[in-house]
Formats: sequence, C-alpha cells, structure tokens
Amino acid sequence: MKKLILISFMFLAGGSAWAGGHEHGHDHDDDLISKQDCKEMKQGIRGLLGMADYFWNEIEKASAAGKEADTGDYEGAAFYSQQAANYSVVYDVWCD
Repeated sequence: MKKLILISFMFLAGGSAWAGGHEHGHDHDDDLISKQDCKEMKQGIRGLLGMADYFWNEIEKASAAGKEADTGDYEGAAFYSQQAANYSVVYDVWCD
C-alpha cells in the first residue's frame, strides 16, 4: 500500500513539471488554442455577457414595475454569466 501511495504521489507531483507556457519568455509554439480561436473566444465571452446583461435588465424592469421577475430570467442570467466566467478562465489561461 505504501508503494502505491508513493507512486501516486510521484505522478501527482510530477504532473505539474510538464505544465508549460507560464514561464517568462515562452514563445507559445505549443499553444492548444490559436490566436484566431482566442479572438473568437473573446467575442463569444462578450456575447455571453451581453445575454446575461439582457436578463438582468429584464429582472430590474420587473422589479421597478413592482412585479416578480420570471424564474427563466433568473436562470438565464445565472447561466450566461456562469458560462462567461468559465470561458474567461480558459481565455485567461491559454490566450492571455
């Protein structure tokens, strides 16, 4: 059992040694996402944020009118803002 734990630890600790692309002066030849894909992803994030903003505005309109907003508006705002956040992390890691 001790050998299994030791081998598992070596794989976990050694896995970070192969993670590249974050050191200073890296030429990014081995990037997984091309510059064009990064540009498209940035535009997609902008679109997702726009959709989330639309749903938040609908919620605010309902609130200003003294009504309860539709649950679909809350779900839409949550979904699109979360998707934008997820893609922003990917963009930050691979494109920035």
